[in-house]
Amino acid sequence: MELYQLKTFVVVAEEGHLTRAAERLHASQPTVSAHVKALEEELETRLFIRTPKGMRLTEAGSRLRDKARDVLAAAHGLKLEARNMGGELVGELSIGLNTDAEYLRIVPLLNSMTEQHPKITLQIQQSASTKVQGLINQGKLDCGFIFGPPRHTDLHAVRLEATRFFVAVPDVWKDKIKGGLEALADLPWIMDPTDNPLQLLVEPFFSTRNLKPAYQMEVDGDEVIRVLVAAGKGVSFLRENELKAANRIGVVHAVPFEELTIDLHFVCLKRRDQDPVMRAVIDNVRNIWDLD
Repeated sequence: MELYQLKTFVVVAEEGHLTRAAERLHASQPTVSAHVKALEEELETRLFIRTPKGMRLTEAGSRLRDKARDVLAAAHGLKLEARNMGGELVGELSIGLNTDAEYLRIVPLLNSMTEQHPKITLQIQQSASTKVQGLINQGKLDCGFIFGPPRHTDLHAVRLEATRFFVAVPDVWKDKIKGGLEALADLPWIMDPTDNPLQLLVEPFFSTRNLKPAYQMEVDGDEVIRVLVAAGKGVSFLRENELKAANRIGVVHAVPFEELTIDLHFVCLKRRDQDPVMRAVIDNVRNIWDLD
């Protein structure tokens, strides 16, 4: 069997559809189908069930997919090891950002990596914490930043800090602050999607006080939430740096609550945390966040 066949198999398994897999692999659909068929014939095992909605893994296919991922990861590691035998690290890594680059100190990280390892290329992708974890687990991202603990047991996590959030109240409702959270609960609230780790804080924050926001508007995107709060469209939870950004647009007041704190982590797959290139990124992240 060939590595390209294993790669095609894994991508088809992840996408569940030949057309989407072909687009991702930059190949034609007949080519992708031929790779899968050749692999099935060599393994003498049916890997997929073809359905009107796409490609569904068989039980054997599901088990072999994980083995195929391990083989591809080992091959990638072998290639990097050979490149790095000369003493200078060479490689590419994709990093998922779960919030704004300034807060995550991405510019200092890029500067540090460029100075120490000029032949390592970092590709940056913006996404939510939950999606970052999923993409890393699927092999579509190499590493990234998340709020809260990892949801996947095969992720290695480096705790960076305890991130504090505040209840952000537009100036138009500043008089409501005197009435405490009960008065603020009657206002419109702007929330992140329900699968955001911040919800682990938000739900008990209200339930322990026997309160529920009268009206919630779900918005996916930190920058949009900041703008809406600054414009007086609702109350939300913002970090200190987000409050400063919001106050450059309008007047926003910060109401502190001790329990509004969640850990920020940098994560990658456990089986890759000792790869030379990944190790270099982890070490630089730790240095940028003053963990050493």
